[in-house]
Amino acid sequence: MTDTTRPTVVLAGGGHTHALILKRLQKGQKPPAHFVLVSASRYTAYSGMLPGVISGHYTAEQSHIDLELLANESKCTFVRATLSGVDTEANELILENGNRLQYDILSINTGSTQARVIDAKDIISIKPIGSFLFWLNQLLPEHIKQNDSFTLVIMGAGAAGIEVALALHQRFEHLHSLKIHIVTTRGIMPGHPIKVQKMVIEEIERKPIKIHTNFRVTNVKDKTLTSDQNEHLRYDALILATPAAPARWPSESTLATSSQGFIQVNSTLRSISHDNVFACGDIAEFIHSKLVKSGVYAVRQAPVLFQNISNLLEKKTLEPYRPQNQFLSLLSCADGRAIASRGCFTARGRLIWLWKDWIDRRFMAQFPLPAPGSMELSASIQS
Repeated sequence: MTDTTRPTVVLAGGGHTHALILKRLQKGQKPPAHFVLVSASRYTAYSGMLPGVISGHYTAEQSHIDLELLANESKCTFVRATLSGVDTEANELILENGNRLQYDILSINTGSTQARVIDAKDIISIKPIGSFLFWLNQLLPEHIKQNDSFTLVIMGAGAAGIEVALALHQRFEHLHSLKIHIVTTRGIMPGHPIKVQKMVIEEIERKPIKIHTNFRVTNVKDKTLTSDQNEHLRYDALILATPAAPARWPSESTLATSSQGFIQVNSTLRSISHDNVFACGDIAEFIHSKLVKSGVYAVRQAPVLFQNISNLLEKKTLEPYRPQNQFLSLLSCADGRAIASRGCFTARGRLIWLWKDWIDRRFMAQFPLPAPGSMELSASIQS
């Protein structure tokens, strides 16, 4: 350790796992170390509530954690800065402004964005969520008003793409000029139970949303998608809800990463290449198992990460993280109903939405939120 009296633990990124780590610091469980949280934004979004924000069930403030206030309450130093790299030989986190932060232990929880499977004009990713909400609130309404007909194409038919499509329909239901399309190379909700897939298709068919399955994009020109079957789909705006993709800087460092650029970790959440580096949430990839990118896992990783940081500081054996075999999946229909599934269990309706709403609000009740009306969705707060 660089400081034998008070080592420095740097938490890089304000994801769910790190937010929960800070809550644990408030409970008298603080290890003998100085904690520093680094985040590009003061606010971090809870992705489970994004569909509700889009559809109008929640305000932006209700769906975001105030990281600066949380850090202050946890007696943790907050640094608002964008990450650009890590120098593992010097044990320094490199910031975009050129500054460096010394660490003894580094934990990375920077989340993910969407894989940019195509390169074209007028593309927006649903992550980072701050940028997406700015586009949704400030830019998209003006673009729709300026056109007699506006075609919005969502690329990706997993849970995120479906929830965003249903929520956008709910939000702009009164605008008949808006046409929503979903494009996917596979079917609807791949990897989910067939019964859930059928429920989702029923929900989409009840609304003027058109699905294009087996649409493999081979060319994009003049705001027109062309498939390998020579199908054409013109768009005015294109939303990427494609699989998760990491930031580039981990793969440009000496950290061991997967072929896709995710940080490779063992069962203790520790980097397989550097003993004083941990990674969790979407940015991490286990070498012995393949987990889907889900906030459920990030939340469950928090107790193990906290304990292993403490154990490493005290030179004790690290504990393994054991992911659950099944977890509850809740998908918003955006109209006051939701779909639930876990294993063989599936259900749909108003009560499921109330259940989801209760779970989401209970999770957010742990954290300080931005003051009502304080998050004007301008470029200055994009995260």
